[in-house]
Amino acid sequence: MEQKPADKKTLHIKIAFIVISAVLLPYLVGLFIPLNPILSILLAAISAVFSIIIIFLILKPLQEVINSTHIFSDGNLNHRIDIRTGDEFESVGNSFNLMAEKISKTIQTYEKEKDIAVSQKSKFEEILSSVNCGVNPRSILALTFTNKASKEITGYTEAECYGKSIAQLIHLFSNNDEIFAKTYCQEGFNQSVNVVGKGGKQTKVSIMTAQVGTSIQTNLSCILILHDLSKEEELEQMKLDFVSMASHELKTPLTSIIGYLSVTLDEIKDKLPGENLELLRKAFIAAQQLQTLITNLLNVNKIERDQLSVSPEPVEYFPILSKATEDLRAQANQKNIILTLIPQNQPLPKVLADQIRLGEVVGNLIANAINYTNPGGKVEISTQVSPTEITTTVSDTGIGIPQEAIPHLFNKFFRVSNTGQKANKGTGLGLYITKSIIEKLHGKIWVESEAGKGSKFSFTLPIATQKGSVLNTDQFTSYAIQSGSLNY
Repeated sequence: MEQKPADKKTLHIKIAFIVISAVLLPYLVGLFIPLNPILSILLAAISAVFSIIIIFLILKPLQEVINSTHIFSDGNLNHRIDIRTGDEFESVGNSFNLMAEKISKTIQTYEKEKDIAVSQKSKFEEILSSVNCGVNPRSILALTFTNKASKEITGYTEAECYGKSIAQLIHLFSNNDEIFAKTYCQEGFNQSVNVVGKGGKQTKVSIMTAQVGTSIQTNLSCILILHDLSKEEELEQMKLDFVSMASHELKTPLTSIIGYLSVTLDEIKDKLPGENLELLRKAFIAAQQLQTLITNLLNVNKIERDQLSVSPEPVEYFPILSKATEDLRAQANQKNIILTLIPQNQPLPKVLADQIRLGEVVGNLIANAINYTNPGGKVEISTQVSPTEITTTVSDTGIGIPQEAIPHLFNKFFRVSNTGQKANKGTGLGLYITKSIIEKLHGKIWVESEAGKGSKFSFTLPIATQKGSVLNTDQFTSYAIQSGSLNY
């Protein structure tokens, strides 16, 4: 703890002694030496002058104190007073030095805090300027600041934004519906939207918001983070164009190869030795698998562009199930798997579907069940009819699916890693395409499985409704328009 300078009364005593001495000196001299009036006056004057000189010498440190206060007030915070008179002036000097030390430390602390604040502000501004997102802190009524990326997205400078309501500057649209500030300035809002900014400039962005309170000091309500998706969409479009071009370029010669191999196998199968014939058959199967992969890539490309066409119409469902089952029976027999289509007690009603696409869905699910079922297992296809839809289930006694993989099963290129299999089968596109087709047919698909206990893949299809024994063609037209197969 700092000690206060001790209170002293020495200066009072000095001045009192000098004044008393100046008054008494002529009187005391007159007691010992006879003085005439003139000498008495002269002696009194000498005594007064001498006393004044001594008082001026005693008060000299006062000038030093005054000069020091001027020096300190001019900004020299390191200046200190060195007075060693042993009186009140020394106490004043020590008090001055103590005060100066405290002020100096306080100012140094403030300077450090200021430097830290400036540094943090500079870092914050540098981060904001380098982030490829628009950051718009929004007060309850108006914008407070934006960064460089925000200007590129909206077209507005910070000066144009400051103090204006966000609704005056930008408009957000999801499809054709406008999203208002009271909606997107909420905690946890995260959505891809179109931003319309200065001069009608439109940009596809991902918008996220974060609440920052309603502090009076900061005057902030929420922060809008706008991530520009236009370049990502452009890159994705280039990838889709490349896949489409490459797949089409591969499809034509591959079709010829498969055709030539098919003709060759038919014509010389009785002329070639068994080993050579087997090699040709393997080449033919490999070419067919490659053709399937290319077809899947093209379908994925169409799905990503929302161009996968389906033509919903009333179709007989049981023949589709029966054909898919018979087409894959030979594959099941090779693994000694029992493949069964469980018939209904009564004929299945017609479903609203695309016959070709629906055949792909059923065939893919049955093929997957066979691939992931060990030899000697079972695969069953069953149906269940409700008033508005038919539920189809493909169940197997295979290796099953780990629970952590099920949420990702219908994602593009996802393949289940299972230690029970020597290698992962497929490309991870079949279930993705299957789900897309079912959803375009206004159905839904799901899976129930447990590792080591088999799987059940189920999907629904709408039943083709009738009005007075006449098919409701209006409903089919509506489905076709929504699925993109009809253009009006």
